[in-house]
Amino acid sequence: MIVVALTPNEIHLAASHGLLRRYEKLQGKRSDRVQKERSNWDNEIEGACAELAWAKHLGVYWTGVSGLKAKDGADMEVRWTKHEDGGLIVYPHDDDRSVFVLAKGFAPEFRFVGWLRGAEGKSVGRTTDFGYLVPATSLRPME
Repeated sequence: MIVVALTPNEIHLAASHGLLRRYEKLQGKRSDRVQKERSNWDNEIEGACAELAWAKHLGVYWTGVSGLKAKDGADMEVRWTKHEDGGLIVYPHDDDRSVFVLAKGFAPEFRFVGWLRGAEGKSVGRTTDFGYLVPATSLRPME
């Protein structure tokens, strides 16, 4: 497991991007993720913070870009869950070759608990109405 802490300025930067994502979702401009119910702002804000934390760990610039095919750092995609026992979601439209990293925790500190490629997630994940849910125990360990 990898643990990364963000500074207040880093949280502010990521939260700003999260607010823009939320606004786009409320305007119907973000339909890349199916949700069963209306979420709170945490999904976009904490998710953006987790992405920035991953980029910080890698030592790469985080653009904050969102949407399909936007990478979160070094051609990897971060998926954040608010659930301590939560897993990694892989969507049917996700690239089979992309690397997906699962983040847990809340700003300012995130834990990166495992990873896998899209094709692996689609083969080992439990099929749901939104895609594939891979338990954290089925992920490759962080090295």
